Amino acid sequence: MARIRTEEDVRNLALIELDMEYARMVLPGLSSDEVRLAAMHKARYEILSMPPELRHESRAWLEKFGFTRWRQIPWPPAGELPE
Repeated sequence: MARIRTEEDVRNLALIELDMEYARMVLPGLSSDEVRLAAMHKARYEILSMPPELRHESRAWLEKFGFTRWRQIPWPPAGELPE
């Protein structure tokens, strides 16, 4: 039997896939797709249920392009994830 997807399931799948169409739908007021992509990486990094490898990937992307963590919270030591 197919499992009914919750809004959280839909959101998490969109974040895992970095689905820009989804981001445009839920973040219409942001100025560009680059800003939406940064927002998706920030969310992916902070959501505890995301796979750790994706969270690390998102941190690396954010740091590479000069973005900070959500609300300017300091990064934890390299290799660690927020809990």
